[in-house]
Amino acid sequence: MCAPEVLAARLVSTVHHHRLAVLSVATQDDTLGRVQDRAYFQPFARKAGIRVVRRTWDGQATTLAAHAATESTPATWAVVFGEDSAIRTSCIQGTLVRLAGSADNPDGCGVAALHPAIVLAWDRGWRPASPRWADFWDVVRFPGKRGLRRDPRSTLEIALMADGVPPHDVYDVLSTGPGIDRAFRKLTQLRPYITWWSTPEESARIIENGSVLMGSVFSNEIARLPARRHDIGVQWAQSLGECLSWALVQGVSPAMAGQARDLLHYIVQPEQQDRFAALYPMGQVAAGSPAGEPSVDLPMDLEFWGAHLPDLSQRFADWLRGPA
Repeated sequence: MCAPEVLAARLVSTVHHHRLAVLSVATQDDTLGRVQDRAYFQPFARKAGIRVVRRTWDGQATTLAAHAATESTPATWAVVFGEDSAIRTSCIQGTLVRLAGSADNPDGCGVAALHPAIVLAWDRGWRPASPRWADFWDVVRFPGKRGLRRDPRSTLEIALMADGVPPHDVYDVLSTGPGIDRAFRKLTQLRPYITWWSTPEESARIIENGSVLMGSVFSNEIARLPARRHDIGVQWAQSLGECLSWALVQGVSPAMAGQARDLLHYIVQPEQQDRFAALYPMGQVAAGSPAGEPSVDLPMDLEFWGAHLPDLSQRFADWLRGPA
């Protein structure tokens, strides 16, 4: 039988060990993240006997890389949730684990979770008819602020469609030097009128609070807005299809790597999916689904962004720092 002081020491050691059993999960949006916390993270934490701590990240591959493993330290995040463009870029760079592939995801970079679209939303109070991206640039006929993403993803595609490029030709044009120049020239025309947003939640909020007349918005966020002051319309023509996925970070400690895989397995089970859908019903609506939303005109080209996201992100950052 242990002496009291020995038993106390072992209890302290056990408590300390459990305090160290922390699994960090990074998600993009606070509202959606809180729902994921209730539906997935906390039930799993109770089941596994560990702590799951949710972090918020900006969806940028460079941010994810900053939390990756180094020669002397393991990765600080174990699981991430974000857009496929960043997930696949990070996977190619070796920051994320390649999982078993599937028909929807042959390269094994992430597990698909949600399929929202980026649509044009506007305040019906000033215009009952649906505007298009060309109208988005027409500040003479429709004066006011515009909401666009502070990121080349979706923003460059929208600029080209506003300049008359058909959706099915956008990536062919954007794959050339003159096409990239054309997109940035178009953005420069609108620059003084742009209010930038950084997260899907923010894209809807600046429409809801009247900060902008119209904007590019994640469809799942605009659909979940509560009773509001303005009647907000959604234009699905020239919309961009997006996918949000889960992924495992490369280089976490072996114990946490096992817990991260267990969490991912837990998340994709039907029972947990049903719990999430009950808490976040609009998040489960995919473009073109039986819920009645039309199909998107331009699916996000993951191969294009996997190859060009770092370079175009740098050019976009340089453009933002340039003269207004």
